[in-house]
Amino acid sequence: MKLLGLSPANIFSGFEGHFFDAVEQQGVSIERLDVEVPWFNLLATIASVRPSRSAWGNKRDRIYHTTAAAFRVKSARARRYVQLYESSVDAIYQVGALWNPLPRGSRLPLILHVDYTSLLSKRRGSGWKRATGREQDFWVTEERRLYRAATVVLTTTENARSSIINDYGISPTHVITVGGAPSAPYDRSEPTRLPAYDSKRAIFVGKGFHGKGLDTLLDAFGKVRARIPDARLTVVGPLTLPGSYEGVDFLGRISDPNRVRDLYYEHALFVMPSRYEPLGQVFLEAMSCQLPCIGTTLDAMPEMIDEGRSGYLIETGDADALAEHMCEVLGNPTRARQLGHAGFEKLQAEHTWPVVGERIAAEIERRLAGHKAPHISRDVEVEAPRVPGILDA
Repeated sequence: MKLLGLSPANIFSGFEGHFFDAVEQQGVSIERLDVEVPWFNLLATIASVRPSRSAWGNKRDRIYHTTAAAFRVKSARARRYVQLYESSVDAIYQVGALWNPLPRGSRLPLILHVDYTSLLSKRRGSGWKRATGREQDFWVTEERRLYRAATVVLTTTENARSSIINDYGISPTHVITVGGAPSAPYDRSEPTRLPAYDSKRAIFVGKGFHGKGLDTLLDAFGKVRARIPDARLTVVGPLTLPGSYEGVDFLGRISDPNRVRDLYYEHALFVMPSRYEPLGQVFLEAMSCQLPCIGTTLDAMPEMIDEGRSGYLIETGDADALAEHMCEVLGNPTRARQLGHAGFEKLQAEHTWPVVGERIAAEIERRLAGHKAPHISRDVEVEAPRVPGILDA
């Protein structure tokens, strides 16, 4: 079996490459192509000029990844790839729903892999796909067409699967959850190496502040320090913090994943009370190091953390509950070790790349064996790019 693998370049925490690697390890050949359009990226950059570098980057990313113009431009690029490889592959395996790869008349099966939807993003107030009005309607319409046209939609979580079924009206038999695993090198688990459960140290790793719940965590940590004066919190990921906080070690961005892994082992607890989380890969990274985890009850976090067994879940913004759970874990190394070990066992059983790859490969093989042309038209018309429109995005 040979697949045409289409994906963006490294905007899903490296997941696109890991999914392809995992499937290839099951004996499936994948011709990998990044659906990127350099000239459109340049125009998006020019159209986004701002005094602040971060504001500039955020505006550029929104135009380049999540506008209607981006969908049209990338659809055209993906369709050219499909036409080029159509005679030499058995199916398209696409990660993400940021374009439609199906050219007029193509009969190739489409395996679509999704971790989040526009309507979930809107519901959670996420910064991803911040479209409104007609642009929001455009994305929902195009996503629904893609879901219907696909031979099967694979999701990383039940949370995403539920949205596709309930928000977009797709049949439950058409949407299958296959899970996800930590990015390399975190999947190289080390069962004999243990975290510093007696350190009274908690760690946060996340690129964001409000969205990742760091404001709630800093509030809670002040309450923790009142009860455990020598407790400490390490913050990794944000570029800045709005002020200084007693007992908080701010490390900013760390690009070396091995350094982050070593940091996990220097702590007793991982905490990220996020307000939205498509998968929560950092929870899996922490679990691979046998750290107990605390997240929230939203999105995929309840799928990663077994309440009371491998960690705890709080309601969004509940700093008091978060402080209680942090004190329980930081003040009891034996309890921390029990929670961490349970999370590690869950990871080994459900969230390793060999397990995920086997699920994906088996589902693709099953679907292709019974593939028939869909009843709806797959010749979805996407208008040619209206490039000047990006200046108004």
